[in-house]
Amino acid sequence: MMTDNIKENRLRSYIMLLFAAACFMVFAPGCSDKDDDMTDPEVPEIPDEPDNISWEILKEYSFDDLEGMERNLTGNSLLSFLGITGSQAKYEGNVQVRVYKVTVKTDYAGAGKINLSGILIVPPPEEGRKCRQVIAPPYTYVMKNNAPTLRVADDNLDSYLMFWLLEGYHHGYAVMIPDYPGFGDSYGQCSIPYVEKEAMVRTTIEYVEAARSVLVKEKYDRKDGFIISGYSLGAYVSIQLAREFETDTSVKDRDVDLLITGGSPCDLLHEASLIRASENIPQPYLLPLALLGYKNNGYPHLLMTDYLKEPYASGTAVYLDGQHGDFEDFFAKKTSELFTGNFLKNEGMDEINKILDDNSVKPWKNRCRFVMTHGTNDETVYHAQAKSFAEEQRRYGGSVFFTDTPGTHTGAGIWFFIKLYAELNIL
Repeated sequence: MMTDNIKENRLRSYIMLLFAAACFMVFAPGCSDKDDDMTDPEVPEIPDEPDNISWEILKEYSFDDLEGMERNLTGNSLLSFLGITGSQAKYEGNVQVRVYKVTVKTDYAGAGKINLSGILIVPPPEEGRKCRQVIAPPYTYVMKNNAPTLRVADDNLDSYLMFWLLEGYHHGYAVMIPDYPGFGDSYGQCSIPYVEKEAMVRTTIEYVEAARSVLVKEKYDRKDGFIISGYSLGAYVSIQLAREFETDTSVKDRDVDLLITGGSPCDLLHEASLIRASENIPQPYLLPLALLGYKNNGYPHLLMTDYLKEPYASGTAVYLDGQHGDFEDFFAKKTSELFTGNFLKNEGMDEINKILDDNSVKPWKNRCRFVMTHGTNDETVYHAQAKSFAEEQRRYGGSVFFTDTPGTHTGAGIWFFIKLYAELNIL
């Protein structure tokens, strides 16, 4: 057991490390001995050869590899000597972290069969080793090569993946990070259902269940209770997923221990009203991405020209196809140039307003520890709508710890990861 002073020093060191990493971050985020007293869950029956699930070892990382990740995060600063990975390898053998690619075939409305994919980060296998389960949906990304499976395969790790590789190694977690539908193995098969509740929750659950079956097949034992965490779009998916786990009483073995999110889009209709009242928006492609996702998934009758001016109404599908690196430059930041007058004046917008409201996060009486952070200067995912949701959650009988942090949507990300690190360290 570490003394309190040592723990405090390591936390302070890691906070400094995360500050150094912040300049590299872009957002729109072993089995520990202290969990040994947890009750073992029931192991589900898994067919010998499931015909809809496939998996492969995508990468294996050595202790030297993990130390290299730390150096990438800290750059050339003195922090490189602090070593969150420690002075020696945690596990026997050369492999300290294994990453699987998991794929599951599923039916997808309007697209037939698609191949959902994602990564599963685990310590090296060992008889009797139990892993706490983490679900960590990624932030918003547009480019096809930014899917987690491709980043790992291409040795193009971002700070988000390095964080979870290092934390997965440190705690012995089984970390499940999905590629969103329309990315990874499903690229070209469907369009991302961006902030569309039903499709995002359903496909994430299907990926998670596939990853859990791989844990069983590969002889990993699971600990009860999930950690669910994400930033930006990952926060939206995380909250919707945790809500589903806690309100669907027909499914067992889905207890949530910790839900922690940052920069969370919760009330989408409130978000739209704040956009309507703004003269400029810093990331103007996000609402067009949501509209495109609705049209290509659950609401095919929508007309983009009702909400976006040309050339944006017709150009959204082109520039947000995952292959246009200049997509951010295409969209006007001035709201009067991007959106139709009717949309900005909220005239004749009953249908889209209902869609946004239907896909917003609804409050529930949560049982898990629920932590939210949000930048007070965030005008990408507005601070006001997230704080309003937290207040509504409390009025509904739930419990949420909401923390204001400095910064815009991008800048506030570092405070989220500092809080996330602290929560993981005391769990």
